[in-house]
Amino acid sequence: MSTPLDALITALHEAASYNAAAEAPPEAVVWCDGNGDFLPLLPALRERLPELLTCGDVDVTNRTGPAIWLRAAAVGAISSITWPAKATPIIYIPGVGRETLKGAEDCPALLQPLVWMTVSGNFFGHVNGKDWTLRGFLAAERGALKLNISDDLATRTSLTHCAIRFCTRSVEELRGKRWDADQLNALLAPDLAADMLDWIDGVFSEAADAGRFAAFASIATKDLKFDPRKLSRQDATKRLAKREGRWAEIWTRFSASTGYGGVVSLLGLEEPGTLFEHQDSYPKLNKKAETKLREQLSGIAALSTDAARAQIVALENEHAWRRLSVWARRGDAPLAQALTHLAVVANAKALPAHDGAALAEAYVAEGSQVDWAAMSALSSAPRELDRIAVTAALRSIYLPWMEAGALALQELVRSGRVKLASGAMSQSKAATILFVDGLRMDLARELARRLESEGLTIKFDWSWSGFPTVTATCKPMVSPAAFLLTGPSTTSDVLPLSPDGKPATKSVLFKLMQSEGWDTDGGLLPSKKLWVETGRFDEEGHALGSRLAERLSAGIRDAADRVLQLVRRGLSVRIVTDHGWLLMPGGLPVANLDVGLVEPSGKRIRCAMVKPHATSSYLQVPWSWNPEVSIAAATGARSFFAAYEYAHGGISPQECVLPVLEVTGSGARQESSINKANWEGLRLRIEVAGGADLRVDLRLGTETSGASLVKGGRVLDESGRTSFLVGDEHERQDACLVVLDEDGQVVAHRTLTVGGA
Repeated sequence: MSTPLDALITALHEAASYNAAAEAPPEAVVWCDGNGDFLPLLPALRERLPELLTCGDVDVTNRTGPAIWLRAAAVGAISSITWPAKATPIIYIPGVGRETLKGAEDCPALLQPLVWMTVSGNFFGHVNGKDWTLRGFLAAERGALKLNISDDLATRTSLTHCAIRFCTRSVEELRGKRWDADQLNALLAPDLAADMLDWIDGVFSEAADAGRFAAFASIATKDLKFDPRKLSRQDATKRLAKREGRWAEIWTRFSASTGYGGVVSLLGLEEPGTLFEHQDSYPKLNKKAETKLREQLSGIAALSTDAARAQIVALENEHAWRRLSVWARRGDAPLAQALTHLAVVANAKALPAHDGAALAEAYVAEGSQVDWAAMSALSSAPRELDRIAVTAALRSIYLPWMEAGALALQELVRSGRVKLASGAMSQSKAATILFVDGLRMDLARELARRLESEGLTIKFDWSWSGFPTVTATCKPMVSPAAFLLTGPSTTSDVLPLSPDGKPATKSVLFKLMQSEGWDTDGGLLPSKKLWVETGRFDEEGHALGSRLAERLSAGIRDAADRVLQLVRRGLSVRIVTDHGWLLMPGGLPVANLDVGLVEPSGKRIRCAMVKPHATSSYLQVPWSWNPEVSIAAATGARSFFAAYEYAHGGISPQECVLPVLEVTGSGARQESSINKANWEGLRLRIEVAGGADLRVDLRLGTETSGASLVKGGRVLDESGRTSFLVGDEHERQDACLVVLDEDGQVVAHRTLTVGGA
């Protein structure tokens, strides 16, 4: 590839030629550049021309000095300045024309040491005896390049600014096109939107890059009717907010980014002049709307439940558009984000109270979505000010719904129409059981959604929990050792007993499972039955209270990763849990219980061991491990202790309707990666890890959706390998190698150059 810079270097070397039969070799090539057109090219020229000397202030590193210094350097009198033996020194003199040097009597005294060089050396210039200008060298009919470049002041100025960009492109690319100021500016500043945003942001200025700024200013003046040399960054911000004409393209670029803090600050000083302007352009309006919404949500606490629900729906209609704004994407509209979840809670239907199965199925299908919406509303507002407002709304609309569901289930249990699970359960037929601690139904639905997105098959079911809904009672019930356990006639810790009379703590439970052939150490032998545990939802709920909402997504992701690890080893997995939980920011309502009615150490957050013959209005339910033992449940969604935001142990759909997931990996997405993609001429040899029987294709361009260069693609062998030839008409073109699963979905890709780099 030949460039104008190559041509310039060749021309400088040719300027040192002479007739050896009639002339002495020139002492130097004298290069006068009256307008300084070639100054931008000096750094690149110095790298390739060690014999290039420049007239100016002393700078030995760049081989620059005054005329007397140049005279000495040209004849080798300065030891630190050297060049190859056969090279002729080139003396570059910017800002001075050859006529100045030739007029010896009028030549400035500081330049007179170089006058001799006009006699003993050769000038670099046009054959007509004039010095080259940059445009002249590139466009002259009697020159080497003959490029088509407009001859006007704007073009000559732009050419100087973008000289290095222009002169390092291939001559073939530059020929066949007429170059004017606009096209030259586009070389130096090809992205007007990015440059404008950088300038408004304060990271790009004329002082930092004068050439690029000049090109940018010219383009902005022409395309945007805005001259950054005359107008301010705030003036540009005003136009950006209005989005008129091509400013709309710049706004689109800004709105797709999360950077440009300086732009945001300047937009914060703007306000719309009319109601017809883009309201979402102005962060001040968004901030005012968030403040107003915060006040309105906080005020909901004073409303009745029905009025609060109506208010939430009205606010959602008012603020929904802000979730589509750039400020929402930047995290500056958390309450507008929370509002979409609060609206789901406000529209929640009451769970059926006539039948237990109907209540449970409605909770699984719809009620659990209300719980997830409440958690999502909390996680959308991590700032304390916003959290207080969301809390006020949830206590007004979510707490009554949660209370009604709990009361409905408690009445069904009281009347005998719902029987919670007992300890006498049948032995599990599953070979791999994953226990997820505190996996409430809404979390299980989200976990199932994520696993399905990974190509896994999920059978979703539910079961009743035991009672009380605490780990000590309910975890042993879902273990494969449940059938070995019994309940004592009296208890304070609600733990069942092993056959040898030991409380079924975790270590005892594990030993029982191991005695039945279950691996509890995380082994992955396919012949072994496996019990695996994951999840910290219950632990974090007790520690964090309502802040648990902010941890749920990460916990679900971790659980999904654990399932995928198991399934990808060929295992089918049954996911179980022990109990759900209630969560209410600001604390659950208190259920008063006289301490004199309770056994010592028998009072828990949502359940209590009432003394025999004590009179209590609270629902008393048989313990799942021994029906002779009765345990009181807190009424509704209440707690026996004050200020508890997170609690379980009682009776409610959230605590008692447990998810059971059967996960199989027949459709599991394979993990594949391209290990090798090597060219041998035009043959591409490929090796894909985890790619056995997958298909590969090579597609034109850098996108995965380009036209195929290999009709039908190729199927990888059992080792994940294949190879194919590509036509020579595509040599040196960009192409995208894609690995496809059986559904044609891209599972791995890599950008290549046909034939190799």
